[in-house]
Amino acid sequence: MSTYAVIGGTLWGNRGAEAMVATTIGRVRDHDPEASFLIMSYFPERDRELLTDPAVQVVDARPKDTVVQWMFALMVRIAGLVGVRLPDAMLPRSVRSLRRCRALFDVSGISFHDGRLAVVAYNLMCLWPAMLLKVPVVRLSQAMGPFRHPLNRLPARAMTKRSFHTFARGRHTADHLRRLGVPDGSWRVAADIAFAYRSSDSLTSENVERVDELSAHLDRVRADGTDVVAVVPSSLVMQKMTTEGADYCALLQRLIRHLGDRGVHVVVMPNATRAGVEGLRNNDLAVITKLRDRIRTAPDGIDPSAVSYVDFDLNTASIRRLAQPCTLLITSRFHAMVAGLALEVPTLVMGWSHKYEEILEMFGCEADAVDFSGAERHLLPMTDRMLDENDAIRERIRKNLPDVIASAQSQFDLLDRLPT
Repeated sequence: MSTYAVIGGTLWGNRGAEAMVATTIGRVRDHDPEASFLIMSYFPERDRELLTDPAVQVVDARPKDTVVQWMFALMVRIAGLVGVRLPDAMLPRSVRSLRRCRALFDVSGISFHDGRLAVVAYNLMCLWPAMLLKVPVVRLSQAMGPFRHPLNRLPARAMTKRSFHTFARGRHTADHLRRLGVPDGSWRVAADIAFAYRSSDSLTSENVERVDELSAHLDRVRADGTDVVAVVPSSLVMQKMTTEGADYCALLQRLIRHLGDRGVHVVVMPNATRAGVEGLRNNDLAVITKLRDRIRTAPDGIDPSAVSYVDFDLNTASIRRLAQPCTLLITSRFHAMVAGLALEVPTLVMGWSHKYEEILEMFGCEADAVDFSGAERHLLPMTDRMLDENDAIRERIRKNLPDVIASAQSQFDLLDRLPT
């Protein structure tokens, strides 16, 4: 029985990462039904609590632990050069488990980016131990680059050359990789793997009763002839706008009031959840709480009964369940955008990098994104346009979706080429 490792994502926290982890395991099982899996997680304790699949184990991959893994993997490599195999008893659990894996799948959503130099070292340490242990590394579809800074360019080139294969998530990442000077045969473009997600892939069960209750309420709203629009905020975009001196929650409040004026019911829900944690990292619940309290204190014309809030942990399956019947999805989260498009729901994106545009291009929907810096001026007119042109946009998504799903799933065809 083969074992595969997955790194760069977690089950708790960023639910886009959860979608990528669960999809990877699900699509590998399509090729290798008896496989077992190792999730190398930076939320190991919480992921172990949530995990419901006995064929999946979780090991620690927080930054300090990846350094330990690298040190022991280097020892294994040096010992191997003189013909000695270090016994398992000498190695930490993560290293002895990793060296038995048939492949390591990296599901980092964005990696080796000049604008994220503080994270480049972690991107490097996620991959290097497996390479030292001679475990093939497959970097599933992700945004990468630009690579202008040497502290990013040099490790990015080294890791891309040494990976078994790398998948670029779209046109912009492909352009960056061409300029990086890596061999053409070592990478290709493929759609984000979360487009290949199926609800049966889910590895957790979280607050199902509360999701059932909200879903039933939204069904009653729609049965009365009222459209429902999902608004998915982002704690990261809120931080970026705050740095620029803009008020993200005020903008969302104006959006909700505008939608209410059009007779629309709004459901505000997260795509990154860490219930019980006050911090903003991977935690949109903090934004939703702030927005809800702001509207409660100063509604500014918003009817409280026309807004529903998700203020609890929920997984990808539940996020998609709530989003699927919506008329429009407005989001600042990348994988909420992927979920909307995968469900054929017209999706308006208020984002911050090329990673959104290169996905929307696959659907002919480039006009449906705005950078947060221009959102004050463009968000409400774009919302009106997308509500008015809803059927045409939905048909455009439906026409392109099969090719995008096929592209996402094609990444797993290389399982047939892995060393046995």
